[in-house]
Amino acid sequence: MAKAKTVHSERSADTYASALLTFIGEEFLQGADQTELDDTTPLMETGILDSLRVALLLSFIRDELGLYVSPAKLDTRHFQDVRTIAGMLAELAAETADQGSVA
Repeated sequence: MAKAKTVHSERSADTYASALLTFIGEEFLQGADQTELDDTTPLMETGILDSLRVALLLSFIRDELGLYVSPAKLDTRHFQDVRTIAGMLAELAAETADQGSVA
């Protein structure tokens, strides 16, 4: 029997990366050259992300993408670049979908 899919389970890391790139570009790089930002740009090392911006990013992830990032995931390893964040979100979405489909 196939598991029921939720909206989260249908989203891929690429979809999350696209949403994150748009948000980060518009909110954190206003007026700056956004062409320098891609999914492998180091976010902490370049100063694009700091503690306040991580909080804003987490709000966006919760409110717009519908995912909750637990405090256990709040370390530089999970926020290196957009690709890393998107991968973490895809994993969270899959976990959420699996928990929702368990009877």
